[in-house]
Amino acid sequence: MSRRIKKLLQSTPAYRVITTMVLDNGRIMSSELANITQMLDEHYRTAMSASKIVVNAIADWLDGKQAIDKEDLEKITELEEKGDKLKRTILNELAEANTLMQREDLLKLVFYNDKGIDGSEIACFHLAAVVGEWTPEGELKEKIANLGMLFNSLVSEQREAVRFLSINMESSMKHADEICRLEKEIDVLQREIVTLLYPLEIPMAILLRFRDFINMLEDMANFGEDAALVIRTLSLTLHT
Repeated sequence: MSRRIKKLLQSTPAYRVITTMVLDNGRIMSSELANITQMLDEHYRTAMSASKIVVNAIADWLDGKQAIDKEDLEKITELEEKGDKLKRTILNELAEANTLMQREDLLKLVFYNDKGIDGSEIACFHLAAVVGEWTPEGELKEKIANLGMLFNSLVSEQREAVRFLSINMESSMKHADEICRLEKEIDVLQREIVTLLYPLEIPMAILLRFRDFINMLEDMANFGEDAALVIRTLSLTLHT
């Protein structure tokens, strides 16, 4: 291409639009989509911070701690409020993105993650009602510890899958596949924990509150799997 032609192209509006876009492995992603995926990444980082409070609370409880710190309960509520504000900001951006083909899928990602953040807060308060009243032992204790680790891994994979949407679609797909694998493991473990829980001679109020805690973690894993299916779809549409 001659310098004269190149200079002529650079002066056109179309060239300026293209140069404000983000390249992804040779594909062009609009700046509009790149901006929204960045906000989504922040939303998922918030979910990860909330889930870490839950995971740490599980580990501390199993190690013998008798209460969840008040500061942690306040922090997880703050994160839920932050997540809600981010959700509204992203929804407003998507409402104005009339030409964005992936808008419906991005909306689903926001809603699934929002349910996950809410779930972390609910789960933490369920656990707070149990800690200090009862501590599991033996096989049940081991399975609960394993559940906490699997849950933490699933949320981390979610965040990475979303982060790679604007970086590398193939990597995003791999993280989505790992989310689905972890969700299946969590399903099996949740059923095993409930089976071990019901025969225990503990106060009914504690049993029910702990069952609600375990079921909430399983629900959050399901939201993660739903999000992973959306991420797969996004990876395919953005790849083409």
